[in-house]
Amino acid sequence: MIEIDEHEQIVKVVWDHWFVLLGRIFMLIFAVAIPVVGVFLLNIIPIEKFVVLEGSNGAASSFFLIVWLIIVWIMGWNIWTGYFLNVLLITDIRIFDIEQMGFFRRKSSSFRIDHIQNVSVTQTGILQTLLNFGTVHFETAGENINLIAAYIARPNDIKKLIDDMQDGELARSQEV
Repeated sequence: MIEIDEHEQIVKVVWDHWFVLLGRIFMLIFAVAIPVVGVFLLNIIPIEKFVVLEGSNGAASSFFLIVWLIIVWIMGWNIWTGYFLNVLLITDIRIFDIEQMGFFRRKSSSFRIDHIQNVSVTQTGILQTLLNFGTVHFETAGENINLIAAYIARPNDIKKLIDDMQDGELARSQEV
């Protein structure tokens, strides 16, 4: 879990674009449909000529179907947690990138906004352009620490927000 300072305020919380989640949900629907297609094909192709099974075919197919659906369920939870726990948190002082890598592994990094030297946006292809999502590249001063936030919704708004925050920080430092 990240901890922000008490005088720090959260400005924006950014998740992946909804289209990314939709694509992964379609993948799950396809995975659920695989056993249905498999049963259909087993009824068309006479499998008994190639493989001899002893016992109940219904029990064996039910077992494998349940195991398959449990695997798909676990994949669905992994997609769900990955979508909602991968977040770009922008405060008035720092940017936090929290990336969930599976169920029990999380990577988080942060850097100060005043250390950012360049923010660039990449939108590749017609889908990213029309649906307004893309990749935001943050280049920082120092130890070549760069952050790449992929599939972010409204990346140009994020770039403008960071630029405005840097301009405000620059104006405050010149007043002193």
